[in-house]
Amino acid sequence: MSLVESRSCLDLDNTTCNHPSQSCSQAPSFEHQQVDRPFFNLPDQATPRAVFEDPISTMFLGSSSRLIAAATGLALAMASNIVSAEKLCSIVPTSYTQAKTDHPTLSTALEALEQHAIASWFTDRMTTDERSTMLSNMLNQCSEDTRLSIVVYGIPNKDCDAGLSSGGSVKSTDDYKAFLKQLTDAVGDRKVLYVVEPDAVGLLAKENSCGSSAGYLENLKVAVEALSANANAELYVDVGYWMLADSTNSAKIAPIMQELGTCGKVKGVTINTSNYRSTDECTTYCTNFQTAMGKSDMSCVVDTSRNYNGSPTSDWCNVQTAGIGKPPTSETGVSNIDYFMWIKPPGESDGECSTGGTSAGSFYVDGFTKLWDQGYFVGEGGLKTIAAGTGVVTQQSNQTSAGSSVDQISPVDQEVSGVGTVAPQDTDSYQTPTTTTAPAGSGASQSYTITPTATQAPTQQPTQAPTQQPTESPAEGTKCKVKLRRH
Repeated sequence: MSLVESRSCLDLDNTTCNHPSQSCSQAPSFEHQQVDRPFFNLPDQATPRAVFEDPISTMFLGSSSRLIAAATGLALAMASNIVSAEKLCSIVPTSYTQAKTDHPTLSTALEALEQHAIASWFTDRMTTDERSTMLSNMLNQCSEDTRLSIVVYGIPNKDCDAGLSSGGSVKSTDDYKAFLKQLTDAVGDRKVLYVVEPDAVGLLAKENSCGSSAGYLENLKVAVEALSANANAELYVDVGYWMLADSTNSAKIAPIMQELGTCGKVKGVTINTSNYRSTDECTTYCTNFQTAMGKSDMSCVVDTSRNYNGSPTSDWCNVQTAGIGKPPTSETGVSNIDYFMWIKPPGESDGECSTGGTSAGSFYVDGFTKLWDQGYFVGEGGLKTIAAGTGVVTQQSNQTSAGSSVDQISPVDQEVSGVGTVAPQDTDSYQTPTTTTAPAGSGASQSYTITPTATQAPTQQPTQAPTQQPTESPAEGTKCKVKLRRH
């Protein structure tokens, strides 16, 4: 039996929580390169029926059937490349607009990034009017055929362990419902990809963590149900990557995801949000997740915004060896990874840590320069380093933080217990939206062999708080159950 009390979902009409699943849409790739696709193998044709016993007729008919089969196969293969082609769409982060004004030498690099969709954050650290303006501009500027990419970050008591982004207007479940309603009313039935509540499931699943006592499970159910009401929405619930590094911790994630799945159409999980783990490492984590779930109908999204070089340690704060990773795309080449996304805007600081940095969420010039020079666009895209292309940049930005309620993250001796998601600037620029385009492909149909990396999974995790996460999921087919909370 589930640890949450039996009660129908917290909605106004007590409708069932189960929603039809949606197929994964395709997003684009920066490279515009030819994507390897499985070779179309024609099966051997069966011998014509006995009525066609004349050898010449038999030979002719056999050849004709092969030609027809080949033509049909070619048509199907071509159709698979055309159907469902779409774009991800978002708005250029405010921090980029200001950085180009303050530091013109960065303009070329920043404008290259702006050609790709950087997820827009819908957070309770923005005012209601700011959120409304952001959504209005996104909806007006992103065409109907695009898929909006939005991070939902407003769960009550969010970031309960590290406290880097704990401030905000949402204090209760009722506040949270109103926060979500503003989003869902604005988006309506538009195509959208939601990244749901960074770190919440990881903090909920971790033993003796704060997520359980903070009511994360009940509020995540509210979010999944509300966001799933849009049949054109794809939901990926964020999980802390550190909880998927081994089978023991992965097994703690699975029942939570199973229970959330009773509340709506959850397509999978996001891994590496605002972090630096390599794509190979994240692929392993996704496989661990699917193994723990006992099935593979939930897949994964990887935040590649800063993971080009991975991270040699469990460092998480302005990693000096990091580089901007592969641009957003559905052509991942990995069977269980639906999308690469840029969830954390490359260049926004993790905070003032031992490696340097500006306040959390502000634009960090030296950090951006390293990310660019050591990343995908220079390494594989053929573009110049900032120093070679536009001159040397050394001045750090002093832009104030919008993503944290504190000015400083952790000093050098703070362990992974400080890991937390730092939201980007709390407002977005309302210019031409950024989109990423590519022909649709079938990443799920491609095979992938995980390449082991030298990057090690973290060995120390957030260390705070009381109660334990749920350890059982409700029986399959049951309705979403939300525990009543006294106010």
